[in-house]
Amino acid sequence: MEQNKQKKQTSHIKLWIFGSLCFLVLIFGLVTFMSSRSSMSKTKLYNETYTDLGFDTPISFQATCTPEQFAKYESILKDTFREYNEIFDQYHSYEGINNVYTLNQEAYSHPVKVDLAMIDCLDLAIKAGELDQRFDVSEGKVLSLWHDAREAKTPYVPSATDIEEAKKHDGIQAIKISGDTVKFTDPNLKLDLGGIAKGYTAGVAAKKLNEAGLNNGYINAGGNVVLLGEKLNGKDWVIGIQSPDESDSVVQFVTKRPVVMVTSGDYQRYMEVDGKKYSHIIDPTTGYPSEYMRSVTVIDTHDKSAWADAMSTTLFCMPVKEGMDFCKANHLQAVWIVNLDQKIDGLVPQFTTDRYAIYCTDGLKDSLRLS
Repeated sequence: MEQNKQKKQTSHIKLWIFGSLCFLVLIFGLVTFMSSRSSMSKTKLYNETYTDLGFDTPISFQATCTPEQFAKYESILKDTFREYNEIFDQYHSYEGINNVYTLNQEAYSHPVKVDLAMIDCLDLAIKAGELDQRFDVSEGKVLSLWHDAREAKTPYVPSATDIEEAKKHDGIQAIKISGDTVKFTDPNLKLDLGGIAKGYTAGVAAKKLNEAGLNNGYINAGGNVVLLGEKLNGKDWVIGIQSPDESDSVVQFVTKRPVVMVTSGDYQRYMEVDGKKYSHIIDPTTGYPSEYMRSVTVIDTHDKSAWADAMSTTLFCMPVKEGMDFCKANHLQAVWIVNLDQKIDGLVPQFTTDRYAIYCTDGLKDSLRLS
């Protein structure tokens, strides 16, 4: 009898312990659920534009997250662009940094130790230049001529003599990289990474943001758009390609997957002299602004920001038909916007408007639509 009583007591204790554990699990679940709901209630869409991060362009940033997360992500973005703006700056020196300006002043005299980001970007730039001579980061002297002409109180066109003199150098083969040092073997070479540095920096910022946990939203660095992930609601991204003469888009690219889109255009930075516009994108083979099109946009996987930047610059400096062949040979996808009256023999545009003819590579035909 006493034994049965003890068994009943043991059974009651077990039931009490089991019930207590169930209650604790329930409470824990409720706390977690409420905490999750509280966190979700703080999540919102942030869309900010910054004009003080360098590269002579506004930087836009979109993310959906909590205020605490956005503060962290924003800090990553700002720090990256400011740091890399100093590294790739060719017009100013900064204490403790050997940048492009330093290389142009000293690299002919002796090897200059630089940040590994400079080495990485230079390697990509040289690879792009070896692919086609119309991407040439050794053309700094020519580009400086046009930069000074654009920035003058009264803009002017540099003289043909000055342009030809500035073109006299040995090219990218005179850039020698050894470990973390760079040396020039030609005293006339001046480095300019303007055709790749912004895309490179946007790509680095995107990678850092992904690693920090952000997998939605985008970065737009003056026409260099990097999607940071798929849309949270599962819908398509719809990204406009700007009209060369208006702020609205003229054509849109539709995608679910994260991509990078880089546009080179004659409307982004230019000067006007005697009624004629001169773009900031200079064809290294001629020393003058390219005039083959109004814009070209390269679309690639989201980890190819620097390469897409270099390729859009390259394509802007070649005729559209040649660009089509170049894209086919190098597995690139691109969209060209050309003035409607600028006929291109042998090519049929994907779209036409009252102002423009829009051409694209075959891989994009099903993903584009007029705005």
